[in-house]
Amino acid sequence: MKKGIIAVLALLMLLPSCNLDENLYTYIDEDTYITDAASARNVLFGLYRDLCNLDLYGHRLSIVYDLPTDIAKVDGNTLVNNRDFCCNAHTPTNSWVQNTWRQAYSTIYDVNDFLEKVEEARPRIPEDQLPAVDVYIAEARVIRALMYFELVRNWENISLITTAEQSLQHASSYTQEQPLKIYEFIETELKEAAEVLPWAKADDIRTDNSFMISKAGALGLLARVYVTWAGYPMQDTSKWADAKAACEEIMDSGYHGLVADYEQLWNNACNSVWDPTESLFEISFYSQSISSSGSNNCSGYIGKWNGVYVVTNTSPLVRVDARYRALASFAAKWPDPEQDRRFGLSVADYYYEGTDGTGLNDEGTRWYEESGIDGMKKVYYANYGHKVEFLASLQPGAMSGDIDRFRDGLYVAKWDLTKYQAPGDQLSDGNMSNAHWYILRYSDVLLMYAEAVNEISGPTPEAYAAVNMVRRRGYGLDINSTEPTVADLDEGMSQEEFRQAVRDERAYELCFEGQRKQDLIRWGIYYESIQQAAFDLDDLMDQATTYYLPAQYTQKGRHELQPIPQRELDLMPLYRQNPNWE
Repeated sequence: MKKGIIAVLALLMLLPSCNLDENLYTYIDEDTYITDAASARNVLFGLYRDLCNLDLYGHRLSIVYDLPTDIAKVDGNTLVNNRDFCCNAHTPTNSWVQNTWRQAYSTIYDVNDFLEKVEEARPRIPEDQLPAVDVYIAEARVIRALMYFELVRNWENISLITTAEQSLQHASSYTQEQPLKIYEFIETELKEAAEVLPWAKADDIRTDNSFMISKAGALGLLARVYVTWAGYPMQDTSKWADAKAACEEIMDSGYHGLVADYEQLWNNACNSVWDPTESLFEISFYSQSISSSGSNNCSGYIGKWNGVYVVTNTSPLVRVDARYRALASFAAKWPDPEQDRRFGLSVADYYYEGTDGTGLNDEGTRWYEESGIDGMKKVYYANYGHKVEFLASLQPGAMSGDIDRFRDGLYVAKWDLTKYQAPGDQLSDGNMSNAHWYILRYSDVLLMYAEAVNEISGPTPEAYAAVNMVRRRGYGLDINSTEPTVADLDEGMSQEEFRQAVRDERAYELCFEGQRKQDLIRWGIYYESIQQAAFDLDDLMDQATTYYLPAQYTQKGRHELQPIPQRELDLMPLYRQNPNWE
């Protein structure tokens, strides 16, 4: 039972520029602490810090809950060290299932407690500060809606708890609410919050809104809820129109757009740079100590679990284990990797190692190239003295066996800490980083808009324009050009052809950003996509599926949801397990 509000100041979570001498409040007297907008904001930062937890976006919901898919896998060919979860071979007792469920509900409790205490404190808050307090309340409601969205789309059959008192009732009384009621609650939360929240670039209420939720964050999350609601398993197709409207409000606002350079997104994410032009909702990690140790730090696995491998104990950099891998079959099918800059900025066929030389190593197995960092080289495979690059190995006449070197997948380049972060800015803990995580980008809004329009009426010029903007930026072209470009989709597509084009584009634009698995599920093709990925891998390289175990374990009608944690079933007799998880 919690005795007080946890308040974490910005120096831990949001604003690295804050004075490190500021006070840190934890487990304060909740009944008297909130007296003005500043104290309410301090407590709100504690809610943001909840999202950094490893069981939420520090690792689980950001990285491993997006595995397995048709574009990514965990490394290796065994189920050891939690690889069972990443291959759909886990059980209801798995700790990543139990702890993410627990942490999501813990965050909901914190939000409920915050909302109630702020309302109790309202009479003693100066009247001129109430507009700011109302914005903080709206931010908290978005966080609560996000947690319920993660719970309902991952588990579906969950409890709806909207007060702190409900969290304290006996476990035997909890029941599972109808999923529709959960979606309706989320919808109300986000719509009402969006009415209060200002646009990030027109915010005259908050003195600094860096990495904080604004109107577009609420509306964009609402659009994602609607496209999920319209798909499997809810299949309420009326929500396509609502998704379209939510996206249009963001697109018509004039406050958001695509940053000109796709690579800048990842430079920003690895270096704590806030740019609300495209970043609509972002989880900010910040450890104030280089070691990342200590309870006051807020760092995650971003760029470590899902980055480019750095050999252990390689100086001057800290190791990167890079257990999250891009499937070779996904990379091989990328339609225009030479011109589409997103390929090279998303997929890496190299890693890093400390060496003084360049070129071929003595054994003839590695090829070293300059990385731009003293004492560090980019490492490629070599075969018979020749550097082996992934795309080159796919060309007709390529040396036999070259492609087999990539059967365990390729590394993810988006959070390449070696490339984007100076060595002095990297945490000395080999598991942790301060790299940020995008919950929602403007390009996602454009693609959701195009998808919604197509589902309502088939492809329109506006839907084409939205997708082409995303593709043109990826190719490094002028997104507003009135002339056709090499990046543009073919005209005259049918509704089904355009649907597939948008689905493919979501894979290229948003790959490895935590959306693919849920996209495949809402499209009703998750199982089929896993099996097709296995077929594609076998077609590309013999026996590749020994490194792609999900095809053996994924079951249709089972793995579209996570199992209700066994711990919860044992405590709550009115609960029932999800289908096919008994």
